[in-house]
Amino acid sequence: MKLIFRFSYVFFAILVWSCGFSTEKRRPQEIQESQEERAVKKVSEADIINKTKYLGDSISQKVGGVFMAKISEEYADGGFKAAAKFCSMNAYPLTDSLAKEYKVFLKRVSNKYRNPNNAPSEMEKGILEAYEYSIEQGDKLGSNVQFIRPGDTILYNNPIRIPSEFCLNCHGSQDQISEEVQAILKDEYPNDKATGYELGDLRGMWSLKFLKKEIVQSL
Repeated sequence: MKLIFRFSYVFFAILVWSCGFSTEKRRPQEIQESQEERAVKKVSEADIINKTKYLGDSISQKVGGVFMAKISEEYADGGFKAAAKFCSMNAYPLTDSLAKEYKVFLKRVSNKYRNPNNAPSEMEKGILEAYEYSIEQGDKLGSNVQFIRPGDTILYNNPIRIPSEFCLNCHGSQDQISEEVQAILKDEYPNDKATGYELGDLRGMWSLKFLKKEIVQSL
């Protein structure tokens, strides 16, 4: 009985080996498939820049639309006084909430900032100055994408210009800003630099930061 069992076991082992089901034969194919799945997708720097620009343009346009819509709502309810009050209390929290929604580092910056939180970094200050120079030369402004080195971060910027005379009621000359709004600005922003603008002037820019690896994964 034991002899029959041993013979059956040996016969089964030979049968499995001869049919090509050994783990040694299967392993190279499994390794190859695993390597193919884990292969890093090769993309060019131009691909990364174009994708970042596309995402940055889309997000900044949507966020800008949300800001103007909110301010318009406040103005419709309570005039420029209400709009100015909304900006002083809700503009920064609104930026934070939109940054979380789009899962990106997001802020508005300006060399003539109203809220100190909107002061630019040294790199952003240089980009703003480049935009200002382009305006002086009569060049068209567009979004800008730069790699931040060292690190794995990409900086996207999009200029913000005074789009309408509506904005001058809070950012124009002293003659254009009502006494009520001036009182709010003086109280909320004693070091306010964001006045004296004219239609079309560079107000600042949107500044977004993306992780390079996430851009690559999205391609």
